[in-house]
Amino acid sequence: MDIEGRWVLLPIENLSHANITILRTIWSENGNSVTLFLKDTTYDDDPFFSGFLAVCDRLVGEDFYLAVVYHEWFIIDNRLTTH
Repeated sequence: MDIEGRWVLLPIENLSHANITILRTIWSENGNSVTLFLKDTTYDDDPFFSGFLAVCDRLVGEDFYLAVVYHEWFIIDNRLTTH
């Protein structure tokens, strides 16, 4: 996937790319790593089941990033929580 002008390989089928929304990206200071918070509505659009976290590293000598961690993440809208 092209994320902010950089190629990132995620463990997601190509057909699912249209269902992916990148919610937040956090690039490392040296640009060799990125943490992604994303929503994948391919199978379910409920925030409790559609959130994922990916930690990706750029391979030495390559121009793309590879997911080294990909895990479920429960999307919680802070506007809905009470203090």
